[in-house]
Amino acid sequence: MAVECEINVDDAAPAHGQTIVVTYAVNGNDPIDPQQATISGVVVVGGQDNVVTTTITLPGTPAASVSYGQPTCPGLTFVATANPAVFTAVIP
Repeated sequence: MAVECEINVDDAAPAHGQTIVVTYAVNGNDPIDPQQATISGVVVVGGQDNVVTTTITLPGTPAASVSYGQPTCPGLTFVATANPAVFTAVIP
């Protein structure tokens, strides 16, 4: 799945003194589905080979790590929030 990233602001035309909220969104960074695998081996009993197998489910590939840079805009100072994908700024 392709990864799509975007940044959104809650008000595209804010007034003086208003606080805007900027939020990053990342879509398509899901882990790859788990895969079933077969483990096989040989047990030798009295000179006779006996093939044995079992199946396991291997975990999927983990999603890539995501971090967010502080947004920039001339005249605005962005502040991080408890959510690493969300920043705020007061409009002067």
